[in-house]
Amino acid sequence: MDCCTAAEPLSRRRLLAVATAGLALTAMPARAFTLAGTVWEETGRLARIDPYLLYAVSYVESRLDRRGRTGPWPYAVRTVTDSYHPADFNAAMELLHRLPVDEVKDADLGWMQVNVRWHGHRVPDISHLLHAEINLRVGAGILREALDSLPDDPALAVGRYHTWMDVPRARGYGERVLALRDRLRAA
Repeated sequence: MDCCTAAEPLSRRRLLAVATAGLALTAMPARAFTLAGTVWEETGRLARIDPYLLYAVSYVESRLDRRGRTGPWPYAVRTVTDSYHPADFNAAMELLHRLPVDEVKDADLGWMQVNVRWHGHRVPDISHLLHAEINLRVGAGILREALDSLPDDPALAVGRYHTWMDVPRARGYGERVLALRDRLRAA
């Protein structure tokens, strides 16, 4: 399958299919990487966030490397004890049902690794966080709040998406995400 680095705009359906297969960032073809016409562009517009920043956060949060391709994974589940990358929504739901309840209560889910304990209240049921577009919109809302909290310090603001309390860790995270965003824009 061709990755979503094609110069032509991709539909949401095609991007979701490509994201599920993994995005090739390690071996990009000569064509330009674009998020035009994707769920990242649409969500970024709604949340007033650069779509490349949203993609960079999702990449850092849920990256899966498989068969020479790497990219954000919509069904990623991270608990305090392990990280999982189920093949699809149903496998992710089966995993959530098998895990101890205490692990699920503090799990990070989906592309944006939305934490159930801190942000599960944003959806009627935590299974919604495994729906790619819902997860991206919830994550964009959280990121928007972090960006608004520190408009003059973008690195720390982005870092607050990951952690509010540990400033050095947040700043390092934010700098890593912003550097990836800049590489994606240049690709």
